[in-house]
Amino acid sequence: MKNIIKNITLCGLVVVGAGMGLSSCEDFLTITPTSSIVEEEFWQDKSDLNNAVMACYKRMVSDEILNNYINWGEMRSDNVERSSSVAATSAVANITNANLLPTYWQFSWTSMYNAINYCNKVLAHGPEVIESDESFSANDWRPIRAEIITLRALAHFYLVRTFGEVPYITEDYNNDSQELRAVQSTQLAVLDSIVNDLESIKNDAMVEYGNTVENKGRITKKAVYALLADVYLWRASYKAGGNQPFTKVTLASSYDGPQTEAELSSRHEDYGTSAESDYQKCIDYCDLIIDMAKQEKIDYLNKYGLNIGGTEIEIDLEDLLETNDQSGNNYSTSGGDAYGSLFGRGNSDESIFELQVDGITYGNNMITSQFWSIKDSKSGSLTGSTALFEGIENTPNTPTPASVFTKTDYRRWESLKFDQVGQTAFDIGKYINRSVTQRVGTTSIYMTDNSSTSLQVVSAMRTTSNLDANWIVYRMSEIYLFKAEAMTQLYDDEEHLEDAYQYVREVFKRSNPYAYQANNSTASTDSLKFDNFNTAENMERLVMSERQREFIGEGKRWYDLVRFALRRGSTSDMLSILSRKYTNSKSVQAKLADMQALFSPVYNNEIKNNSWLYQNGVWSVNETSSRTDEM
Repeated sequence: MKNIIKNITLCGLVVVGAGMGLSSCEDFLTITPTSSIVEEEFWQDKSDLNNAVMACYKRMVSDEILNNYINWGEMRSDNVERSSSVAATSAVANITNANLLPTYWQFSWTSMYNAINYCNKVLAHGPEVIESDESFSANDWRPIRAEIITLRALAHFYLVRTFGEVPYITEDYNNDSQELRAVQSTQLAVLDSIVNDLESIKNDAMVEYGNTVENKGRITKKAVYALLADVYLWRASYKAGGNQPFTKVTLASSYDGPQTEAELSSRHEDYGTSAESDYQKCIDYCDLIIDMAKQEKIDYLNKYGLNIGGTEIEIDLEDLLETNDQSGNNYSTSGGDAYGSLFGRGNSDESIFELQVDGITYGNNMITSQFWSIKDSKSGSLTGSTALFEGIENTPNTPTPASVFTKTDYRRWESLKFDQVGQTAFDIGKYINRSVTQRVGTTSIYMTDNSSTSLQVVSAMRTTSNLDANWIVYRMSEIYLFKAEAMTQLYDDEEHLEDAYQYVREVFKRSNPYAYQANNSTASTDSLKFDNFNTAENMERLVMSERQREFIGEGKRWYDLVRFALRRGSTSDMLSILSRKYTNSKSVQAKLADMQALFSPVYNNEIKNNSWLYQNGVWSVNETSSRTDEM
């Protein structure tokens, strides 16, 4: 892993126009590389520090890391399969078919540790600015420190969910004279470190920065709470399934780490806290976010004189989500347009934290390489899973649906590209499209085929000159589903389960407004009904289904499936879901029978360069991950 960090310099750490009072996405992200600054002379004032902070965000939205979000969070899931334009022998084809090799570049974590090093550099040198700049105080440093610790925690969270056992790096590295020797920590140890770091700074984070771009594009207290809810949910699931550190590892021939092979194969950890307490923590942080969002809405209405009569305002759950307007039985961009607000224009009211992409200085090229090649008008490397998207469910009221979407769900044509009857490939449209408009009358609202003509679907794609799709990390709909999922693990009584159901219902209803209209003669089957999900297991399945519908293409599905398996301590139930997309499901089930197989192999180049790393033993093939003295 030495190549990850040893050559990092201050190149890219100088940001033009990136002060604390940013007014546009372009200002927020414009970075001018330089190699003329000596690091010891850099940390002189708050302008230097602010520039370095912006560089951390820039790293988190680099092309390499944007690809990681999809490679790690979607490629192994049931959402996608390889595009027909990708060779059947390619790494993409093999990964989507559960054939993982440590030689595939998709498993490189270099870019993510680069981002972590940027954060560690700010944390190491930030206090120097307090001494050198009289206008910058310890109170000024405190929220910046919280911001950067949260970004570092987010990067580690991506790594631990993907690889299981990874180094937890808190020291910055500068030059070739510092050889990085980083030992892997167990999954639980990394999760504990993330929680401890976030808990220590949660009260120092900024509540708001004074403008929309920074409120959505930088870490706020709500973003810290969202990450904490996510981590607690994962850690609770790990504990609920009785999981323990990897027991099968492969040591390179020159391995000289601090643990012997015998020690690695016999590790055991005590949890310290219970799964139940972690699930409750997840719920608590979701409640804090919901309460903050409601208060922000009330403050906004009062500030702009929209509270007619000055009465007490009551904010409902649906008020915190972007809406779809069904007035006149038309779904159009002239009214409420959730897709356009979230993925077209970006920085919506519903957003909690999204990484900013200006589309000019640099663009989100990941969306074209992975989902759809705008330049060539052809599929990217991944398309939607045919087995799941070619069909339509008649009702959402089934715990184990065969297809993802029901016939009234807007997200079907917002997430995927439909253009002909009988099509056999389903390109992903999320993020690719700037807007999606679907106009139909009440009698033809149901999607009976894949013809955009019969549906009158109009989508406006982004262009190669303006790939400005922000990457959304957290939004309110996910907070609702986090809370609902945690509740299914804590409660089995009807009162609590119905409470959990309400959070799922709001997310579903937003994208299925016609299912709830009085003039819909089949509303009783089109809308969700609690009685069909009134057990903890069925409610959990509903949450899983709703998360899949809501977050297709957002790099979350594989992690959902792994979390589902973790809390069972077994892959069997998870594989019954995953294998829906496979024709060779028995072969896939055999490959993924071991819990360790849910975590990706360490890229072999990392092991070659860091002799303290070991390989996830279930993916070791013919010494491909070995480090030899000749290398």
